[in-house]
Amino acid sequence: MSAERRLRKVISASRRTELVAHYPDYLARRLRELDPGNVHTVVVWTKDPTNLLAHRELREVLSQVGQVFVHWTISGLGGTFLEPNVPPSEHQLALLDRLVDYVGDPRRIHWRFDPLVSASQGERRTSNINLDLFRSLAEAMGRAGVPVVRTSFVTIYRKVAQRLAKRGIEFEEYPPERRRSFLAQLASTADEMGLELVTCCEPGFPMGRCIDGELLSRLHPREEPCRIDRARGQRRLCGCTASLDVGRYLRCPNGCLYCYAHPAA
Repeated sequence: MSAERRLRKVISASRRTELVAHYPDYLARRLRELDPGNVHTVVVWTKDPTNLLAHRELREVLSQVGQVFVHWTISGLGGTFLEPNVPPSEHQLALLDRLVDYVGDPRRIHWRFDPLVSASQGERRTSNINLDLFRSLAEAMGRAGVPVVRTSFVTIYRKVAQRLAKRGIEFEEYPPERRRSFLAQLASTADEMGLELVTCCEPGFPMGRCIDGELLSRLHPREEPCRIDRARGQRRLCGCTASLDVGRYLRCPNGCLYCYAHPAA
């Protein structure tokens, strides 16, 4: 048996839909099918981690895996017309200390201030391209010991553009120079708060690894290694290492209008 096959699995849950907030029973079932004792890390992607703290079956199965690592998206857009069913930032931040306790180490949480977007719908406008908003969230994350914030400007895929047009939503375009300038401001502010700013698939910036096998190995309670080879099938600028995504393109009640994984136009 090869060394690669002996390594325990890294599970992604999930880039495809919000499993923790809306499909916790499905996630618990899939992890049981995969044998949680054979799981190195479950990498959670969520805009509401409440069920990590409150869902009995999910907590029970996650207690059997090597570690839980959380990508927690707080974009500052929760409750707006772009993220109509996502909890607002203040609701999210109220969970911060409990989530740190749950994962056992604040380094196992990366905050996603993502995507960066400015949009209007008639006379209504919403934007998180706002340094004061970022600072208020970064201050809380830095105080809790969260080490990294990940961000990128929104990518408008064709089906997303069609969805937005049907709703009369217009996005403000940010040319490369304005993007670089704002990202530099974010990086400086993050540094003040003890955070490292990392971009995700952002042209002109270093390739990021949201799922990073080397990092997950270092953070593992027993420093157990996992796969560190680059994942297949991701975007050209994605440096993520190999994992198994257990999600499906299910209808996500979050209703984020910019989301590429939304199954309907």
